[in-house]
Amino acid sequence: MTPRLPLIALGIAALLAVPTAGALDDLATARADRDTARADATTIPAAVAVAGAAFPADNAADAARRLAARVRADAARGGVLIESLAADPAAPAPLAILTLRVSGSEKALVAFADLLERGGPPVRMAAWRLTSGPGGVQLDARLVAPWRG
Repeated sequence: MTPRLPLIALGIAALLAVPTAGALDDLATARADRDTARADATTIPAAVAVAGAAFPADNAADAARRLAARVRADAARGGVLIESLAADPAAPAPLAILTLRVSGSEKALVAFADLLERGGPPVRMAAWRLTSGPGGVQLDARLVAPWRG
């Protein structure tokens, strides 16, 4: 073995140490960001209901009735057929939750869903599914809206 070979290997190792240290710093930063994101994901979000953007209602049943009336009006305006509309009695106090099934043309259902989510007070589809059926499309959704007393 020549005396130069260990010196060459030592030089190459020194040259590779700089990018390796940078990569290890990037890895540590990425792991810290991941841990922060996990911690943020496990925290309970702030209350959904904002006083100015909620249905005014006397109680949970009244809020569900008002939300159902709005859904029926939007469906009639959009030309979609409501097949079922039921309130969730186990909804938490500041939320009105409805289970909805409507059918119609794809264009009408998309416009109906857009009208629900963009109109005021806000209504969000917590879960939804579009399926093709005879004569059109069917939308199954779980609607959530905040209310205030």
